[in-house]
Amino acid sequence: MRGQCMAGGAAMARSGSEDTLAQGSFVRALRAEALKSRHGAPVRLAIVLALPFPLLAAFVALSVPQFGLSYSPWNYWYALLMPVSITLIAATVANADARLGNHTLLSSGVPLHLAWGAKVAWCLALLLLSNLVVFAVYAVMSLVVPQGAASMSAMLAVALALTVMGSWMIPATHFLTMRVGMLAGVFVPLAVQLALSLGWSVVPFWPACPPAATIVLPTAFLPVLPSGEPASPGMALVESISQGPDVALALIVAAVLTAALTAAGAVWLDRSEELR
Repeated sequence: MRGQCMAGGAAMARSGSEDTLAQGSFVRALRAEALKSRHGAPVRLAIVLALPFPLLAAFVALSVPQFGLSYSPWNYWYALLMPVSITLIAATVANADARLGNHTLLSSGVPLHLAWGAKVAWCLALLLLSNLVVFAVYAVMSLVVPQGAASMSAMLAVALALTVMGSWMIPATHFLTMRVGMLAGVFVPLAVQLALSLGWSVVPFWPACPPAATIVLPTAFLPVLPSGEPASPGMALVESISQGPDVALALIVAAVLTAALTAAGAVWLDRSEELR
């Protein structure tokens, strides 16, 4: 009995040690991704591409404050420019190692599935940064021009929700960039996102389709329709989006899809012979 207890304790100790080692490797890989991008294109893309439409909204609101703060530019951000930003950032991060023959990736000592996870996590952080930049501009403008402004909590909820909704594009872009090339990595996910989001009205059940949900879900929080036109309380479309479990379901579906694509990509990278 004593021997069995000692064996069980040793097994638990080994398991704990392996978990700690894996966590350390992931943190090391994530730090490496951040260092590679700190002064590079990904961070600049995340900030610069997020600014045009919010600054347009600020300019219009300051020029004609009697019209109030318009949320149509925010709609243009998540309908058009955010997908471009996601694919460019993710493809640039994935291509950084490919340009060096994957030498850095293979010689880092980090298990490949953890390195993959670190790349996805870093791009997800940059996507969150982009959405927080948009939120910050609108938050300031809502204080300067409060007419027609949504609440701070509603705007923050949209920024966080959009990060979840667009996250599926990150592992998809990584895989296509590393497997096929940067052009495929950028344009295939971008084409899928734009086609399904701009065609959201023909999607049978938008919460089950993250690209369509990306353009529909914000209407539950912001006074703007999926088309970019101003929305007002009482509109049938606004009421149908805001009521019921659709918003929560859309977020769950997007998170599950991203997790599944990330896991599939990690398995592929671990077993890939092409990178070695």
